[in-house]
Amino acid sequence: MNRINSKEIIKKISTFLILAFVFLFFTIATDNFFAVKNMINILRQVSILGILTAGMTFVIISGGMDLSVGSQLGLTGVLCAMLISEFGVNDIVSVILAVLVATAFGVITGLLIVSLNVSAIVITLGMQTVIRGFAYIFSGGIPIYDIPEELVFIGQGYIGPIPVPVIIMLVIVVIMGFVLHKTYFGRYVYAIGGNVEAARLAGVQVNKILVALYALSGFLAGIAGIILMGRVSSGAPTSGTGTEMEVITAVIIGGVSINGGKGTMVGAFFGALIIGILSNGLTIMNVGQYYQDVITGLVLILAVAFDTLISREKVKKVKA
Repeated sequence: MNRINSKEIIKKISTFLILAFVFLFFTIATDNFFAVKNMINILRQVSILGILTAGMTFVIISGGMDLSVGSQLGLTGVLCAMLISEFGVNDIVSVILAVLVATAFGVITGLLIVSLNVSAIVITLGMQTVIRGFAYIFSGGIPIYDIPEELVFIGQGYIGPIPVPVIIMLVIVVIMGFVLHKTYFGRYVYAIGGNVEAARLAGVQVNKILVALYALSGFLAGIAGIILMGRVSSGAPTSGTGTEMEVITAVIIGGVSINGGKGTMVGAFFGALIIGILSNGLTIMNVGQYYQDVITGLVLILAVAFDTLISREKVKKVKA
């Protein structure tokens, strides 16, 4: 019988342990953290991050990376707001067109990665700048207002006691979790992340799936962009700046391997909750945004370091 690797066990439950720790810490350290209203507020704040995390989980498990999701938030909001306020396009049509544009950018990103055979980080970093540039060009560098109440409701409304963005996030996470863990498409994603050449030799259409993954990431970023536009009641070209790092941090904290091939949608969702709780709790404690950025960055480094140590341990065992 093989001995159970204690480090592997720790890694599998580490996300839950971190979530429990930060929750308990802020409950003890603050007076009004553990309140129903604040719990709902945390879920509302983390809704956009959770949607983006669902798409990023697929991408990172496949061994890739998408640094353009933050820029997609800004461009989607700007396009939708501009179509409605300046061109008089129907609300629903404007939303569909804006999300399709975000999806198209995802397709372009995927095609560039597979056709040029260049690191996803390089391509998506370039696309991040391109997309953000388009957002500034289309908006003239200023927010576009006059957002219809129906779209404001998507970002700010409630159905009963539950915020609409939270409902949308949960539906997306459940669907994406099913696709990742219960379909052949999800199995192919794991196979590509585990060993891309072996997957290709096994008949997996690697390039098509990779393009589809970046299209999916763009599509979900488009949906998140519409929600963010409704939340702030404007299409702002600066929306989503820096969000990509929060998304990546959430996914890695959630146990998805930065090297690809491993991870779960539930773990990634817990990672998003951890980021949301950290932000909310530190804000309640009057910790400044710059210090919060430092803490989030350190958390990402520690998560990557832990993942790397586990991977090295596995390699040593295989060689032995």
